Amino acid sequence: MVATSQSMIVMCVGRALQGVGGAGMMPLASVMLTDILTPQQRGFYMGLFGAVIILGKWTGPIIGALLEKSSWRWTGYMNLPIGAVALSILYYTLHDLPKPSGQVARALRDFDYIGTVFWLGGSLMILLALSWGGNEHPWGSALIISPLILGIVAMLIFGVIEDRYTRWPIIPLPVLIQPRTLLTLLTSFFIGLCMYGTITFVPVYYLMLEVESPLSAAKHILWCALGGCIGAVVAGYLVTFRGRVYYREWSVLGTALMSVGYILMYTWPRSSTATLRHAGFQVLVGLGLGFSMEQVRLASQAGLPAREISTVTTLIDYARTLGGMIGLAIGGIIMREKMFTTVHQSFSALFGSASLKGLDAVWLESLAPLLKTLPLELSEQLYKGIVEDLRLVFVVNVPFAVLACILCLLISNIPLHVILPASSVDEASDNMVDLYRRNVSGM
Repeated sequence: MVATSQSMIVMCVGRALQGVGGAGMMPLASVMLTDILTPQQRGFYMGLFGAVIILGKWTGPIIGALLEKSSWRWTGYMNLPIGAVALSILYYTLHDLPKPSGQVARALRDFDYIGTVFWLGGSLMILLALSWGGNEHPWGSALIISPLILGIVAMLIFGVIEDRYTRWPIIPLPVLIQPRTLLTLLTSFFIGLCMYGTITFVPVYYLMLEVESPLSAAKHILWCALGGCIGAVVAGYLVTFRGRVYYREWSVLGTALMSVGYILMYTWPRSSTATLRHAGFQVLVGLGLGFSMEQVRLASQAGLPAREISTVTTLIDYARTLGGMIGLAIGGIIMREKMFTTVHQSFSALFGSASLKGLDAVWLESLAPLLKTLPLELSEQLYKGIVEDLRLVFVVNVPFAVLACILCLLISNIPLHVILPASSVDEASDNMVDLYRRNVSGM
């Protein structure tokens, strides 16, 4: 629908369907890995899964840059062969999985439809506000504040519904409020907050300061992807050593490396010859991400009743995505506000009292070729200001990475095979709550 759309409505519907499918595939893949792998196998394959996620996310800007000279419709067409290959693999590998017997009608009858509407509606309003803020509308406008407030209210109503009026809640509050679950969700949130900003703003650094093409600028983030893939595979392989799990140690090491890496990225010089520093610091950040991302997911699964592992696994992805959206918003605010101020001060005679607030980052990046043609005495001070502004986008991740590291220190290493059996479908909700509480007290 996106590739062939002839109107904005059709495109939005197509993008919404893409989002629904994409949002479901990643957590379902994690859930399937959890179901088909033994606890001894899970660490290694989760590490491989994390490497695939990192590689996929970090190659996105490169693919986008490759499509720069083609029609925007190829952003839709290119997914057709990829989707066909993925569908074929899924069909031939998952067709023999066991299916639940005789519970479909009951599951449909007892499904938490009202809670789902409030959860999705609240999430959508919050994410739209974060996406629009500073781009389509100013952060202080009613079109941003209203969705944020309504989204938060919808989430609060959702919590009341789940706690009091739903027989089989989609997010059981006794699970959600466990200290261990909260720790891992918050950690995943902060990791996502740090991760997505790097994907977005490293290419901007090279676009603005080295005046490289979009493709050339995007390729630099492969250093971070390299470190992430290596870190995810190594941590996944070594998380279980001599019969003991060490996901807390790997998570602490990873988030600590991310903190150090972002501090070092603040020292990036404006010089294309400083390849070792530019690449090495990104590799360090990537290693930290690879060491910690999937290990936090493993920590969230340990000690849970088998019935609730899929719920918490899905929430980990949600927390990371929400953190990423907020991280992009924070980085975007810093880049626009600081860099627009720098540009305005440097060209005060040209802009006068005119405000640049209504312009976006795309306009700012389009100035890069123009800045390259300026005389050195005019451009040097401007470039110095831009360097400082972009460094702030990186160093702002340091406190969030440190918070993630502190939270990881509080996570205990419960063996993955210590999982309580699931309640049967016929048991009452009160029995489920008792089971959850016994699990909490046994942590």
